Parts: sequence; structure tokens; C-alpha cells
Amino acid sequence: MKSTQGKPIIQVNVPYIFQLEYDEAGREAVKMVLDKYKKTRAALNTFNVEDNGPVKGSNIYARFALANSYRELTKEDIRPINAKESEIALANGTLTDPTSTYEDLGLIVYPAKGANPILWGYLRDKVKSNFPKVNLNKPFIITGLADIVKDSSLEDGLGLELNELTEVYNVPILSKETGTFDTNNSELQKTGFPSKLGEGKRNLYAAKDGVRRFVRNRYLDLFARDDYLALSVDTGRVHLAKNFSSGNLGELISNLEKERLAEREKLNAKYKNALKVLKGQ
Repeated sequence: MKSTQGKPIIQVNVPYIFQLEYDEAGREAVKMVLDKYKKTRAALNTFNVEDNGPVKGSNIYARFALANSYRELTKEDIRPINAKESEIALANGTLTDPTSTYEDLGLIVYPAKGANPILWGYLRDKVKSNFPKVNLNKPFIITGLADIVKDSSLEDGLGLELNELTEVYNVPILSKETGTFDTNNSELQKTGFPSKLGEGKRNLYAAKDGVRRFVRNRYLDLFARDDYLALSVDTGRVHLAKNFSSGNLGELISNLEKERLAEREKLNAKYKNALKVLKGQ
């Protein structure tokens, strides 16, 4: 096991999380995106329906467009992995070639206006209306799945319509300076982000303003600072989740921690009894 691969809290195996490839459904999904989003930032020049193997290229627009097309074609409960599922899959070793590829996992919106200012206001308005519990005065992530719509008023000509599969929540750690983190930090598999910095070998890179893409790179570092949202190269990949939900992960982790504490108490009791026996001898 690599030093950058944490211990899994729950076991998740392929095909529950899998990489999008040019199989029958994947090929048709790419065709649909190229047709529907022709001449937009979602129709990547790395897409090639004559190709085999993994679908190459990644930005948030293409990612959401591909997943929605795949869902429409297969009629299956499939969506892109979210930030925490990325860490769960990484810990389980079910990501395909994560140390030679990168993957967009969402968008980060910082409290201060800055990079991509029009999109910044647009997303804040939508989150304010649809996710009232999210604090707009703290950084937050948009992950999961959203609909991609054409909107010439926005910087990249594309916008996001948030839906029931969209996840939005605050990420307090992004208010801190960039730093290293321990890949075994349990918060990674709960939220997709570490709870603290200053330990470990992986890096978290934050920004101070605007809308930034959230990416896991080939070094397994987490980037929340790139303001070029539409950029894509052929090392980008998309992983999808099938019939797997981390929605109850917090409850599951809580129960596992209770079990761990109970086992520790049992061991302590055995240890104390053993000491008494030894002292009695």
C-alpha cells in the first residue's frame, strides 16, 4: 500500500465505482455530449468516439455533461463520484491509475469575489436559494452532479443548474493556508477534505477568492485554487459511482468508532485482569 493511500473506513469495490471508458454506453454518452454541447467548453477536443480505453479529458462541465448523458442512456442510478467518494475509492484502491491522471471533483466558491466573478455571483445566488444552510461567508464546495446549461453571460458560456443530486457544503479547512495533510485523516472519507494541516505527505492547495476547480492530481494532492475551469488535457479522467451512496457515511463512521471504542474497553479490561493475576502470583 502506498504511503499516500489511507486505510478504508468502508469497503467499496469495482464495479460500484468505475472509470468511464469507451464501451458501448460510454461511447454513446460522449457522442451525446459532442452533439448537445457542440462548440462549448463541455465538448472536449480530447474526446474521440473512435478510441478505445478510458475517456480522456476532464473539466467540471464535461464531467457533469457526460454523467447526465450516461444516466439518460442507461437509465441507471449512476453519477460522478463526489469529493468524499474519491477518498473512499482511493483508500480502497478502486481508482484506475490515480497516480498518472487527474480528476475534477467539483467547484470551490470562496467568500470573496475574485476569479470568475460572474459565475461567482451566479453560483452564490443559486446556493442561497437551494441550500439555505450553507454559509456564504465561508468556502463551500459544489460536488456530486448538476445539469449543464448554456449561458452566454458567464465566463465559459456554461452554467450549472443544481438538482437533487447536487451536494453543497462548507469546507472550513479552505480558510486556512495551504499545507500538508495525513492521508489517514478520517475526515477525508467523511467530507473529501482533511480536518487539519501540518502532517503527512499529501498537499492541499487553497486560494483566497472567486470560483476555483477542485481537482485530485496525479500526486494525489488536492487542488482548490485553479481558476481556469475549462482547461482539459488527455490525462483527465471521470469515475462514476453505481448504486453506491456515501450519504449515510457519517452515521456509519460513528457506529464504527463506537465499536472500536467498545473493543478498546474490552482489551483494557482484559489487560487489567491480566495484571491482577500476575500480581497475585
